[in-house]
Order: sequence, then structure tokens, then C-alpha cells
Amino acid sequence: MTGPEITDGRFSFKRRPIPVPGDLRIVWRVSLILLMLAASRSRRASLAKLHILNDAIRSNKIGRLKAATDSDARTLPWNLRVEPAFARAIDFVVGEHLAGWTKTGGRASLQLTANGMTAAAALGEFQDVLQEERAIIAEHAKELTEVRVTALLGERADA
Repeated sequence: MTGPEITDGRFSFKRRPIPVPGDLRIVWRVSLILLMLAASRSRRASLAKLHILNDAIRSNKIGRLKAATDSDARTLPWNLRVEPAFARAIDFVVGEHLAGWTKTGGRASLQLTANGMTAAAALGEFQDVLQEERAIIAEHAKELTEVRVTALLGERADA
């Protein structure tokens, strides 16, 4: 909304469109989730893994993610940021039957459904969208195993 216009002692407000950054749009987040799941082993990933990938993409922690997936270090702590908007997008993905709940490595996880795989494949047809995000996901999603997620979160593997 813009400020009031004053004419003859009266004023009125005119609605103006307010641009919303891409990362705040649910379509962007849903697309990311589909790409993350499609690039993961068995088309499935724990919520922790999804949040780590999301955090790396949103906060530009790509170098740190690369170190986490390339390194044999036992622990490389990750201060995980859980975003409510990302959680809502996950709820949307499940609600639209693009993914379903399962368990991976003792953690709540999502797995793509047939509809989700179709949607992820349709995203693949658009080469000019989400280029940076796709590159990050393609490079790191499979290497970010549940064992590495456990190490990043500072948990013990035998716990």
C-alpha cells in the first residue's frame, strides 16, 4: 500500500501490489522439497536432512555443506535453523500427496509418491528455473547421508 492521496481535504488509499521475494513463496519451497527428495537415495530424506539442505540454500552456507559432504570428519556441528515457512511447505507437500511420511535412520522422513515423482520430473523440464538450487541439490543431496546428518547434528550414531 502506498501513502494517502490528499485532494480537497479528502484522502484515499490505493492498493498496490507488493512483490514477495521468491524464497517466501510456497511454490518455491514446494519445488525445492520435490527436488531434494528426487535427488536423495530411494527418493526419501529425513526432515533433518531437508532442513539442513534448506538452511544451506537459504543462508548461503554452500561451502559449509560442501565440507560436510566431502569430509570424513566425525563431527562438523551444524546450527540447524528450522523455518516455519519450510515446515508449512512440507505440510503442503504431504497434504497434496506428493510425498508421504516414513522413517529413515530412526528419524521422521518424507518419501516421494508417484504423484511427487511426476511433479519432480515436470520441474526438470524447466531448465531456466531454480538453476542455483538445482546445482546445489544435485551436488550434495546424495552425499548428505543420514550418518552425516547425525554427525552434523552432534548426535551419537548409536544413540
